[in-house]
Amino acid sequence: MPALAHAPEAQTLSTLDELQGAWTSVAGPCEARLLVCGNRYTFEFIGGDIYMGTLELGPDGMDMRIEAGPRDHPGKVALCLFRLEGGVLRWCPGRPGSNRRPTSFPLVDDPRYLSFVFRQMRRMIRRR
Repeated sequence: MPALAHAPEAQTLSTLDELQGAWTSVAGPCEARLLVCGNRYTFEFIGGDIYMGTLELGPDGMDMRIEAGPRDHPGKVALCLFRLEGGVLRWCPGRPGSNRRPTSFPLVDDPRYLSFVFRQMRRMIRRR
């Protein structure tokens, strides 16, 4: 009698893998969407500016290089604080080009900061 094959163990997804897909804001100063595909992102303030570029994750947070967006932002990097837990993303960027990352999450209604809570809408499939 052949041995039963064991089901493969679920692999732990990397943080970048977990970020893949479409995200929509559920709390923050305005409505926004974030789309992540590989290491590329598009961030949209609904009815307003759109930013596109690349992101890099590190031990201190997320660095978002702006390649396209409002006239004075391309070429700058926004150092962001983020936390990802079960399909919910808390995200707060520093001012683009300031070389400063927030050290803690402000309240989402604090007018001094951009601070959002996103919920994942769907996961994109990455091809390797």
